[in-house]
Amino acid sequence: MFAKIRNGLTLRYAMVMMLMMMTFIVVSSAGLLWILYQKERQDLRSFAKEEAREQAGMYKETTGFFQLPSKENGDIDHDAKIFYYGFDVRGQLAAAEEPSYGIRSGVLRIINNWDEADGEAELKKFHLPNGDRAVVILCSMKIYDGSQVLGTVFVGEDISAYYHMLKMLLIMMVILSIVFLVIAAFAGHLLAGKAMISIKQAFIRQREFVADASHELRTPLSILQTSVEVVQNDDDQKLSVFSLQVLDDMKSEIRRMTKLVAALLTLARADAGATNIVKENFDLVAMTESLIRSLQPLAAAKGIHLEMNGDERVSIMADRERISQLLLILVDNAIKYTPADGRVEVLLTRTAIPKTAVTITVRDTGEGIPKDERKLIFERFYRVDKTRSRAEGGTGLGLSIAKWIVDVHGGKIRVESTPGKGSSFIISLPL
Repeated sequence: MFAKIRNGLTLRYAMVMMLMMMTFIVVSSAGLLWILYQKERQDLRSFAKEEAREQAGMYKETTGFFQLPSKENGDIDHDAKIFYYGFDVRGQLAAAEEPSYGIRSGVLRIINNWDEADGEAELKKFHLPNGDRAVVILCSMKIYDGSQVLGTVFVGEDISAYYHMLKMLLIMMVILSIVFLVIAAFAGHLLAGKAMISIKQAFIRQREFVADASHELRTPLSILQTSVEVVQNDDDQKLSVFSLQVLDDMKSEIRRMTKLVAALLTLARADAGATNIVKENFDLVAMTESLIRSLQPLAAAKGIHLEMNGDERVSIMADRERISQLLLILVDNAIKYTPADGRVEVLLTRTAIPKTAVTITVRDTGEGIPKDERKLIFERFYRVDKTRSRAEGGTGLGLSIAKWIVDVHGGKIRVESTPGKGSSFIISLPL
């Protein structure tokens, strides 16, 4: 139990750390990219305006063609990051300072399909023939001579290097985060173990106290019950009707306390792992039939119809005593909380999906269990109707013991209920 709690705490701590690191990585990467993008957009807008003015001035000085200062071949930077293309009103290329050769075709393809607003810088991505991804920022600007449009200039910047650098940075951050997460989870596991020491010691002391107290109470309760029976059977003592009634009440309370002490001792031993489960092969149907016969008088006294249905024979490898105790708890509860003229049914069936198992269903037509309380009914000392449970002699431990029996046999237990119509406890046990 403590190992499960420790692992659960470690898992939650690791998940919180992972969410925090993922948030940090996403926010920091997105923020860095946004800052870079905004800066480059502003620079490109300024450069595009300047280039448009320069081209307009050059147009006035010539006969209508864009001219650029000539460059010697040795001065041309084929790896330039910033580039531009100038087009006249007919869409003919008139001036250019082209980008590196590898991305030219991709840039021209984007320009041919350009539909962005004038003066807007946009981020564009495209794949190169070798499979790499190129990232550029492009901005278009109209060239005016007064109100006359002379053409369009496209200014761009190749930021592929920045993009790949950010990508590598993101990968490094993810790797470092995973390493840090593993270290943090390991440290959290150690810290959770240290924090559990005092809790574990307190739980062990409480468990030992319950076990010792339950064990020590069994003897005096047995003596008290025997003493009351002896006084009741002593014909020489002339007891009043009131005294006999008091003795009956004492005997009833002693019986209830004995049952409570036995349940506490069972759960204390279960917590300590000291309860031995002795599995044997037996016929579950025959055992259930015997149990139903023993409970028929109790059901008949309340006017309840009690019956069993299912397969003719179901062999199961389990602890006979504990399975009998499981059925006794569930059927006894069903009888307690079913009104007169009600019905309690025990159904035994074999199932093959998803694996071979036996399904035990204890169905009643009682009061039912509210939906918000169904997850709590297997908690110790929990009662749906505390007043009635005490009047019926319940201790609030029966279903806790039933769940432990099912768990220790590797099975599952669940409840289906409709308030006012009844409940069904469904147990699945491996054969």
